[in-house]
Amino acid sequence: CLIEALDAILPPSRPTDKPLRLPLQDV
Repeated sequence: CLIEALDAILPPSRPTDKPLRLPLQDV
């Protein structure tokens, strides 16, 4: 996933944005 790749490269600056994007991409 693009999000996973970006997460691995970029640090979790917004912890609230991460859990919100994961379900969105999953669905």
